[in-house]
Amino acid sequence: MGFLSWLESTAYAQWILTGLNGWPIMLTAHAIGLAIVVGIVFVLDLRILGVLRQIPYTALHRFMSIAWLGIITNVISGFSLFMTQATVYVTSVPFLFKIACIALGIVNLVYIQKMLQRDAASWEMSAAVPREARLLAGSSIAVWGLAVVTGRLIAYL
Repeated sequence: MGFLSWLESTAYAQWILTGLNGWPIMLTAHAIGLAIVVGIVFVLDLRILGVLRQIPYTALHRFMSIAWLGIITNVISGFSLFMTQATVYVTSVPFLFKIACIALGIVNLVYIQKMLQRDAASWEMSAAVPREARLLAGSSIAVWGLAVVTGRLIAYL
């Protein structure tokens, strides 16, 4: 806990927690990053599941770099928010569950992105998307949805 206490005592963490602008800036950045990631990932997942058929897979693949920018934004803003109450967050069940869901979501996204990069053109030609891709898309919706919900619950549980 010594390292976590040190994080909380840094000038940066104190600026976020007690300054006029720190908390609103980080929370806004976190919300924007979340909207980018979850928005793009949900559209991609829904397309893989057979919804939104009018959107080509190749077009969705081009949005992946934007999704990764959202993830980077959330890592930076999320860690900044974490620093303000690190000793509390590491014992928070919703926080730990959220982090686990995010880790699973990122791993899932890497696999989906690799499949999309490799197979998107062939998926466009045929009506059938491999079962593995559909399972990844369904689990992606579940873990990112749970990450959003548990993220909100951190403040209340």
